[in-house]
Amino acid sequence: MRTHLTRWMAACGLVVAVLTAPFAVAQSAGEAKPVAVVAFAGYDELMKDLNFVGELGDHKGASDMIEQFVQMFTQGKGLAGFDKTKPIGAIIQTDGQMPSGAICLPVSDVNALLDVAKGFGVTVTDMGDGVSQIRTPQGAGAFLKKSGNWALLSMAPTMFEGLPEDPADAFAPLVKQYDVAVNVLVKNLPEAYRQQAIDAMSQGAQARGAKESDEEYAARQKAFEAQLAQMKEFINDLDAVTVGVKVDNDKHNAVFDFVYTALPGTKLAKQIADNSKVTTNFAGFSKPEAAMNVTFASATSGADVSQVQQMIETARAKGNAAIEKTSKIEEGSKAKAKEALEDFLTAFQKTLEGGVTDGGASLELGDNSMSFVAGAYVVDSAKVLEGIKKYAELETTDLPKVELDAETIGDVKFHNVTYKIPADDEKAKKLLTENGEMIVGVGKNAVYFAMGADPVAAVKAAIAASAKSPKKAIMPFEMTIGLQQALEFAKSVAEEDQKPLIENLSEAVSSASSGSDHIRLVGEPVKNGIRTRLELQEGVLKAIGKGASQARMQGAGAPAGF
Repeated sequence: MRTHLTRWMAACGLVVAVLTAPFAVAQSAGEAKPVAVVAFAGYDELMKDLNFVGELGDHKGASDMIEQFVQMFTQGKGLAGFDKTKPIGAIIQTDGQMPSGAICLPVSDVNALLDVAKGFGVTVTDMGDGVSQIRTPQGAGAFLKKSGNWALLSMAPTMFEGLPEDPADAFAPLVKQYDVAVNVLVKNLPEAYRQQAIDAMSQGAQARGAKESDEEYAARQKAFEAQLAQMKEFINDLDAVTVGVKVDNDKHNAVFDFVYTALPGTKLAKQIADNSKVTTNFAGFSKPEAAMNVTFASATSGADVSQVQQMIETARAKGNAAIEKTSKIEEGSKAKAKEALEDFLTAFQKTLEGGVTDGGASLELGDNSMSFVAGAYVVDSAKVLEGIKKYAELETTDLPKVELDAETIGDVKFHNVTYKIPADDEKAKKLLTENGEMIVGVGKNAVYFAMGADPVAAVKAAIAASAKSPKKAIMPFEMTIGLQQALEFAKSVAEEDQKPLIENLSEAVSSASSGSDHIRLVGEPVKNGIRTRLELQEGVLKAIGKGASQARMQGAGAPAGF
């Protein structure tokens, strides 16, 4: 997960670096190559989406307001000459030194569109070769070139060089999938752009924290250097990055995609190929009826050992410093606490270096009840057990207590973990029992955790269900959240004055199609790459719309909950 987050940050940094690059007149240094394409599905399509979003918040005909504004702003001319059915976009190029490119507007009659602009005092001067100079009354200017059914706008005539005659070909792959999208062709990016992305992510990393010890600071710097090296390697291995948004009024959902693809023959390409078909031995820990499910798996030839070591060193330094500072562990027990920490870190490190991860978790919510269960693959689970035993020997105050070997099922030994719930916290006692009981189970190459109602039985059932579906094919990562179950649970534990709002949101979710109340985050393989998709289903969108509507009403003075 840490690697995926690092890659996500690096790729987003690239997108920002390209889109915020300063534009200037390009000096001829080589053949101009496209580095980014920005595309909007088209005016009509965007208006449909606006209507759909407006209806979610009980605000029908939202596009009518836009149309009225356009008519008023253009003195009744509207968008004459503008083709509302085709995509709108921009193409950014570079010759290796400076960026160039143009905004591309679909037109049915470019002169009619210019007449609309002239109504605002804009002047148009013919520069020859099909290029016109446009100036506003304030003196700001741009250049326009007609290319087929397109009007290209740029900062200088030289920026039109190398652009496709029909920009629709560049926009088509994006608008086929998304309403709004950005595609960055990383392989064409000059080194300066790549470094700009790295510098953006490095901001603040060199600064020392006010309460950071010498050991913590040194460990963090080493870990950062290793992470920086990984980011540079990742960026150099990239082929392209795409970020896209689609509001689908037919499927009644919204998706947000982040996609990266690798250059053939690179280390990244091999890692992607290794993870294109992954399986899990923890399928039973994911339950379709649960309020939340998480599954993950990866299989590579091994992680970057130096980076893993640096990450472990950072965790060790922070953990040991925390042990030294805390007053909840008796002084005579702090050495053993560090030994326990070392056992946990060793098990974690061996698992990461092995290159294989596998696990799952689920959270079930009911009326004033909850049950959480999780399981994961660990190379050296015996080390985890050693760490638990050492923790159980500690003399502590206000920290969870461990009861060793509370129960054994098969090769799994369960250990009770209890902590003192404040006497006046009746809700927590009802959810987690009087002593806040949790269990940790350790088996062969596996560690389990559960809390809530009958945790041992929950883990036992999940292990049994997993055994029935060994090596089950799954996505590399998937998390789903069922909003309706979460709202029903929230209502059961909420204060009385909060219940009307929760009930209204729950009613909004219930009005959607059956089973469409999920938030879904999925990492899945695509051709030569990985796509991370966030999907908001119909019920979730309706809840957002209802929440926005209630916020407007409350802002206007309506009572809470209406």
